[in-house]
Amino acid sequence: MTRPARNARASATSPFDTLLQDVRYAARRLRSNWGFTFLVVLTLTLGIGATTSVFSVINGVLLRPLPYPESGRLVAIAERNKSGAVMNVADPNFIDLQEQNRSLDALAYYSSAPTTVLGGTDPVLANVADVSTDFFKVIGVAPSAGRVFTRDETMAGGVPTAVVSYRFWRDQLGAASDFSTRTLTIEGKTMQVVGVMPQGFDFPEASDVWMPMPLDGTSRTAHNLELVGRLRAGISVSSARTDIGVIYFRLKATYGEAMDATAFDVRTLQEKIVGSVQRPLILLLGAAAFVLLIACTNVASTLLAAAARRRGEMALRAALGATRNRMLRQLTTEGVLLSLFGAAGGLAVAAAMLRALLLLAPAASLPRASEIRLDGTVVAFAVAVGVLAAIASSLFPALRASSASIGREMGARGQMSSGGTIWSALVATEVALAILLLLGSTLVARSFAKVLSIDPGFKSEGVLTVEIAVPGSIYPNEVSLSNFFARVIPAVAAIPGVEHAGASTSLPFNGFIGNGGISIEGHAPGDGYGDYAVATRGYFEAFEIPLERGRIFDDRDRAGAPDAAVVNQALANTYWSGEDPIGKRIHDLTFDNYGSARWLTVVGVVGDVRNRSLTTPASPLVYVNPQQRPQRSRYAYLTIRSALAPAALQHSVQAVLRQIAPGVPAKYETMDALMASSIAGRLLSSSVLGVFAAVALILAAIGIYGVVSYQVVQRTREMGVRMALGARPGQVRGMVVGGSMRVVGVGLFAGAVAFPLLTRAIQSLLYGVEAIDPGTITGVLLLFGTVAAMASLIPAHRATRVDPLVALRSE
Repeated sequence: MTRPARNARASATSPFDTLLQDVRYAARRLRSNWGFTFLVVLTLTLGIGATTSVFSVINGVLLRPLPYPESGRLVAIAERNKSGAVMNVADPNFIDLQEQNRSLDALAYYSSAPTTVLGGTDPVLANVADVSTDFFKVIGVAPSAGRVFTRDETMAGGVPTAVVSYRFWRDQLGAASDFSTRTLTIEGKTMQVVGVMPQGFDFPEASDVWMPMPLDGTSRTAHNLELVGRLRAGISVSSARTDIGVIYFRLKATYGEAMDATAFDVRTLQEKIVGSVQRPLILLLGAAAFVLLIACTNVASTLLAAAARRRGEMALRAALGATRNRMLRQLTTEGVLLSLFGAAGGLAVAAAMLRALLLLAPAASLPRASEIRLDGTVVAFAVAVGVLAAIASSLFPALRASSASIGREMGARGQMSSGGTIWSALVATEVALAILLLLGSTLVARSFAKVLSIDPGFKSEGVLTVEIAVPGSIYPNEVSLSNFFARVIPAVAAIPGVEHAGASTSLPFNGFIGNGGISIEGHAPGDGYGDYAVATRGYFEAFEIPLERGRIFDDRDRAGAPDAAVVNQALANTYWSGEDPIGKRIHDLTFDNYGSARWLTVVGVVGDVRNRSLTTPASPLVYVNPQQRPQRSRYAYLTIRSALAPAALQHSVQAVLRQIAPGVPAKYETMDALMASSIAGRLLSSSVLGVFAAVALILAAIGIYGVVSYQVVQRTREMGVRMALGARPGQVRGMVVGGSMRVVGVGLFAGAVAFPLLTRAIQSLLYGVEAIDPGTITGVLLLFGTVAAMASLIPAHRATRVDPLVALRSE
């Protein structure tokens, strides 16, 4: 009568019940071996946390589509110059592209710049985008209220209208439901607000206002427009690239030298936005994957040791009727449970690392930073990585443990585990991966130090910058604009504690400097090319830019006097090498409204300033005086050198501006902060790689220590015999450390040999250092060898404290 009952109970046991039993047993076992559990979970936490933190950045920046309908069809089109650099598109080239292309549904242009906007609650310095009729059609976003421009409004002479962002509508227009009576004054024009864009839409470049801009340029060498297009359905980016390439050759054949572009560049809009950070982020993900692999090999060696200790238990269970599959499932359940704990810890570590990453790389240097977060995709990634890590690190130890038989275990009593070769392979792999990370991070750190040592050509300490856009409605002409600077700069310079004050239309590392063709007297017309900036005498003094020859602007360069120019050393070397540049004349500056009507005479040569970045050499540059050529100085920066604290100085400058120019809003930033922002990407890469390398070194040291410790326990009887036969402690230590270092040596050699294969991956992050540097390689190998020897020496020393009689009696 009892047999059917047993069968009934057996048949009632579902796979889910069996799984619950495995989970409960695994939890009890892991709780009873809390030291082992803590070590494994900590190791997985570090590996999963590092990988998840970087993946969350990549997911937000690179993988998540742009928040526009069918954003994969959006492309950015630009031109390339003779050096291959990307530049904006000339007005007539846009018209030809729009009319001749066969791959785009629509093509639009835009141009964005900070501009003073009046008419809201307060005068504000906002990003204003000048756009074409089809701009919003191309992007595919409709206003949440009102409408966008009509085609008539984007033509010359059309009714001035503006569309505003949700943020601007809320903060400056009071979120008025009826904004039909609200007008804004921008660049001297009164504009009717006709629409409000949805919350979150701010393309391009955090724009708050969009206004229609008719085309009026005829030059094919004046590059002012950024283009965005929407691909036709079924058309790929490569097909569009071919189509637009054909148009380029047609235009070049028609216009020849009148068109200075050497090609059209076509890429996805997302690639344009995030292209500068794509390679560094992928490199960081690769480094994080290395940390995860090191963690997995570490866990595998730990589980292998645990499996060796449990072979007796597994053999007994097999003798009692447990199948190998049943034991394998139990051991795998323990591994998965460990991985889930590791994933939970990894998410906590990832959250902390993510906060640190965003501090190292502010939004200004990391596009789409607002999209970075620990969302469901990132959590799923962490869990998936944890499970895969558990399978990768626990499957083989589980297979070995579940294959035990009672006969072999009884015969193997007191013998060393047969897994020595496997342990050696795991340790060597761990060491090789750690060496690759250490070498890469060391080179990137040295490169970052080289970048920091570059002389930018100016002194940033103690300089406050004030970004302003002088409104045309208040200062409508060149005379009033010139008078604005003539009043403001002396007033700021008179603030107690201010040493020098000036202004310039360009600021180092701010991402914008005018440039174009120039003509040099004695050279062929249009033969030159250079950067262009309007600057006062105080700008050079505030930044302590050295005067190499001649003089900088002074009272002789007033309005009505012969136009003066100050050039940098790069321009003098390029066009007057071996000659005295003082007294030379230039004209036809593409970026200058006066063209060839008024010549500029060089009165001084100043040192080169690295305007674009620390690692980009200075380009030829012409400075003009705002008292003589103020037309380009409407958007400018005040530059103020002072010993005052930035906050106190800002308060004083605000008071001066409120008194003299109450309708001119301003943004304040120290030059040190701008310089820090310019190298934030390199700082991010260097810091994260350094942290990952340190974690890899620690994990590898723990792995070496754990394996050597276990082998010492396994060889206790052997060491007892050796010492009973007269072996000295030093000999035993040497035997243990030597055996460990042979394995470590294999890993060091493998890592050093494999490193040249990975140098291309980090080449873009290097500056001033060679990817294959014998000194760096030697230093890293010595460092790791020292750490590995110390990790081996601790258990080796413990082995020499074993009493030979106790060791022999235990067997």
